[in-house]
Formats: sequence, structure tokens, C-alpha cells
Amino acid sequence: MAGDRTSPEERKLFHTARINRERNGVRKLWWAACWLSSELKHLAKRDPAKGHSTGLSLAEQLHDIADDLNSKHQAYLEDQKGGRSRV
Repeated sequence: MAGDRTSPEERKLFHTARINRERNGVRKLWWAACWLSSELKHLAKRDPAKGHSTGLSLAEQLHDIADDLNSKHQAYLEDQKGGRSRV
């Protein structure tokens, strides 16, 4: 199984190339998140406490971004209906 391990340089080249090839913004974000998850996994193996705290911090940031997007979408739906929407 040791032969399956990848170096940080290999992971960076792989993920960077995949992200840079993508033209769609949503998929570009998806591939960047995959790379983030990969690096976080390696960090958690090296230093579980730091991996945990970094994961919590990143999760909070992503939660805030998702909440903001959701609120904007809700406001958009309300504007379309001309009032309150519970869609």
C-alpha cells in the first residue's frame, strides 16, 4: 500500500491541472473542494488536533457562504412572487 501514497507535489500538480482545465465555475469550486479535502485528510493524519481545528474553521466559513447564498436565493424568490415565499 505504500506505493499508493502521493507526495504533496504530485497532489498539487494533479489538482491544480484539474482545476485549471475546468471552465464551469461550480465544477471548478467542486474540484478545489476535493483538493482541500485531500490536503485536510493528510493534515489530520500528521496532526489530528490541527486537522480537527482547521476542519472546523473551514466548515464554519463554508457554512457562512452557503447561508449567504441561500438568503440571497430566498430574497430572489420573494421578489419574484412580490411578497413572502415559503418555497
